[in-house]
Amino acid sequence: MDQQQIRLNFLDEAEDCFHTIESALLDLSSTVAEPERLDLALRATHSVKGGAGMMGFLPLSNVAHRLEDFFKILRIRHHSTQITTEVETLLLLGLDSMRQISDLHRQGIEVEESWLKGNVEPIFIQLSQNLGELREEDEDLLFAQSEGIDAELLMFEEGLEPILDEFEVELTQLSSAELSSALVMTSEKLLIFGHMANLEPFIQLCESIQQEAIISSEENINSLAQEALTLWRRSHALVMRGSFDKLPSKVESHDLIGFNESVFDAEGFNFDFNEDDLSSLTNALDEAVNLEIVVSNDFPLTEEIALSDFDLFSEEKIESEDLEKLQDAFAQVSEPQKSLIPEPKTLQTSPKSGKLVRVPVEQLSQFNTLFGKLIIERNRLNLRLEQLKNFAQLMQRRMNQLEQSNKQLRNWYDHASTEGLLKEQSFTQIPTFVGVNVSNSLMADQTLAQFDALEMDRYSDLHLISQEQIETIVQLKEVSTDIDFGLEDINQVVQELNHTMRSLQKNVTRIQMRPFADLVRSFPRLIRDLNLQFGKKVNLKIEGESTLLDRTLIEALNNPLMHLIRNAFDHGIEDPQTRTMAGKLSEGNITISAINRGTQTIIKIKDDGAGIRLNKICDRLRSMGISDEEIKKMSESEIIDHIFQAGFSTSTKVTELSGRGVGMDVVRTNLEEIRGDIHAETKIGQGTTFTLKVPFSLSILRVMIVEIKGMVFAVPVNSVREMLHLKPEQGLTLEDLTYISWHEQTVPLAHLEQTLTFNRPSKPFEMPGNPVINQPTILLVGEGDDLGAIKIDRFWGEQEVTIRPINTHLPLTVGLISSMILGDGRVLPLIDPVQIFQESLKTKIRENKTDLISKDKNGEINSTKVNTILITDDSINVRRYLASTLEKAGYQVEQAKDGKEAVDKLLGGLSVQGVICDIEMPRLDGYGVLEEIKGKPEFQSLPIVMLTSRSNEKHRKLAFNLGASAYFSKPYNEQELLSKISELIGT
Repeated sequence: MDQQQIRLNFLDEAEDCFHTIESALLDLSSTVAEPERLDLALRATHSVKGGAGMMGFLPLSNVAHRLEDFFKILRIRHHSTQITTEVETLLLLGLDSMRQISDLHRQGIEVEESWLKGNVEPIFIQLSQNLGELREEDEDLLFAQSEGIDAELLMFEEGLEPILDEFEVELTQLSSAELSSALVMTSEKLLIFGHMANLEPFIQLCESIQQEAIISSEENINSLAQEALTLWRRSHALVMRGSFDKLPSKVESHDLIGFNESVFDAEGFNFDFNEDDLSSLTNALDEAVNLEIVVSNDFPLTEEIALSDFDLFSEEKIESEDLEKLQDAFAQVSEPQKSLIPEPKTLQTSPKSGKLVRVPVEQLSQFNTLFGKLIIERNRLNLRLEQLKNFAQLMQRRMNQLEQSNKQLRNWYDHASTEGLLKEQSFTQIPTFVGVNVSNSLMADQTLAQFDALEMDRYSDLHLISQEQIETIVQLKEVSTDIDFGLEDINQVVQELNHTMRSLQKNVTRIQMRPFADLVRSFPRLIRDLNLQFGKKVNLKIEGESTLLDRTLIEALNNPLMHLIRNAFDHGIEDPQTRTMAGKLSEGNITISAINRGTQTIIKIKDDGAGIRLNKICDRLRSMGISDEEIKKMSESEIIDHIFQAGFSTSTKVTELSGRGVGMDVVRTNLEEIRGDIHAETKIGQGTTFTLKVPFSLSILRVMIVEIKGMVFAVPVNSVREMLHLKPEQGLTLEDLTYISWHEQTVPLAHLEQTLTFNRPSKPFEMPGNPVINQPTILLVGEGDDLGAIKIDRFWGEQEVTIRPINTHLPLTVGLISSMILGDGRVLPLIDPVQIFQESLKTKIRENKTDLISKDKNGEINSTKVNTILITDDSINVRRYLASTLEKAGYQVEQAKDGKEAVDKLLGGLSVQGVICDIEMPRLDGYGVLEEIKGKPEFQSLPIVMLTSRSNEKHRKLAFNLGASAYFSKPYNEQELLSKISELIGT
């Protein structure tokens, strides 16, 4: 993927951030400004700022930066308080400005400075008048809060920083003798802050450094001071991060640095001592013992240090050799290319051929059809496998019976032989098929004549035939066992195939479908703006956000749903005074929900307003020339259905919000274009519900196979809420309807055999195998006020099947929506249990007129060493952009989506020569990466470059104290970044 496409993909990613910001801002004026909500908006704005700056969208980055500052002000000064509606509106206008700028960038139109001054700057001026400007102390406090710092630790941070800075200056100016005293004095100062913050490991570290400074020689005092400064700064950073368990508690001894085996080479010493030498040695040993007693609590063992020094020298030797190879490899690296900056005013949006996969809708539909055929073949394979298993079991039973007969035959033969019931026969009497040679038989006869029956067994042809039968049965059992083993292998393969098919189906679904939340994400903002504009109080509730919709329907449904919501707000919900007078709450409610049911997606828009007045519709019909007699013949649903006619309206005035109702016909027309439908239900004083039905395009569906009075049907699993065992005491008759009790609710029970009647004789549909449930069972269908129960006789299990439409000019029975194909090729009808349940109730109560229904590229090892850089960032577009830059410069790239994945890869053995890491990431941030990696000896020399939108000096210092090698703020100079990476890896 080229960098231009990565930049455009970032704009798509920014849309998710805009939605996050909008969700956090909505209703902020009516509720307490919770810190968590402000943090969400702050992080999303920060991501847009950093990513836009990195991608070269500077106007978007600058506006996001300004908006981020005001979110910081809210987070510090106004959290847990209620902000004004004016401020909320201004913040949303600032968000709208970012959206407009993003659209301009996407179209390749340059954002003029005059446009920014005229449209965006006034918004921030008003925000500044209401909230003030961001101060440096706000940044410090926000930083402290983000890191979870309490008052004592904040004093620890403020107190240590100047002391360490002062000691760092002394380190370069003082002599060795003076440096030892300065080291002790600095430790004393730091001990005070350690005791103040009650940090025991830090206290031990300072005491350890003091002791080392006292006993260290002048040659080693400089290295000790350098290490002490490093440990102090790392401790300082770890405390600010709250990682107290990782604090170092002592410094290694520096008097033994440079220790070498050659010093103790016994062959190089002269052991000719006199008495004076021995006396001097004894005194020196006494002094050493006394010294050891003084420092024994913290001074490391000499043997341990010596061994570690040997290991260090070995490692340094290896690293030196690697360094030479690394320098040779860098000599062959070509000059890195410059960053891609969009100079022209118009952007080329079409990606290069082969970089993206774009699939036409027709091909996607064809792919779905082919996958449906694959499901049919898979089901056929499963059925044949079950049949083979049954045959194998039957053969095993027959073999067991044959073996029993064989045992009985042998017992009878043995009994007959011992009782002399069998006439002895010579081998000459044995038929030729037994395979006995005639000459050999004559010799055998002569041999047998020399022995009586007790001295040698005689065998008849019956015995040989029986023996051959026994051996044949044994061989058949072996074949049967081989068949069983073969079936087990086939069963394992089929199970793996089923698992693969399920994974493939999930991916097909993911490609074709999108969640309902993507369709309705802009509606809360719409209701909020309408409330402010028209002085109403309306709440919008969204249910079923995870319901999947066909990707091609998202755009087609947006305008119809938008019109219905505006219509519900304008004509449905009353003003607060009218609602109060009617005994309702002043706040109205609009609920939009979506569920998948069978082969359809059901979307409902429900309000609790005044409802649709049927008398107004009738008056309008009379004015259109329809007589009263014709109107009286119409049902309530037929009357309401007229609002979807072109030009029909009951409103007498045009409103800015929804006109005069003109547009309902457009709603139906738009739905019919996608094979959808709409109908309305209303109750005066209670509200109106619009129900939209659109096709669920996936041809793969999971169904339940049920049997009712010898008829077998397929029922979509997503249409069934629960299965219940039918208990006789639950049924009771009421007005010729049967009801059941469920969770303290009385639910109507429908008998489908009374609804699904066919005027021709038919034989029962025989299913292979045995039913899963072979007794009367209840299917609970529908939801809310539409709950119903359906009685079935048998349940044959669940299957994933391919749905096939029924193409016929004849009208189908209500509720018969499609068909499916079984593994043996037979076709089953697919029914909608909710529709059939409702039709069953209508049939029963029609006379009473009672309303009861409501990739990865394949990596190859090159002979030439290529340096690998690990990019760690939670934005995929940022990772792609960086990867493109680094790969052009000759690096190999590994990626991690957050700090946790980066640490896991490094600890898991991933070999890299450098790391580029963002700071703010989920699961584990950049500081956490530094803590985990730099705290391990094997990664001490690994360069880690921080690349972040945080330009604050405190963030920079914290990163360096934790071990960062370099720090870059977005937007950055690409050439400087590449140069720094080359410098760090080459050293």
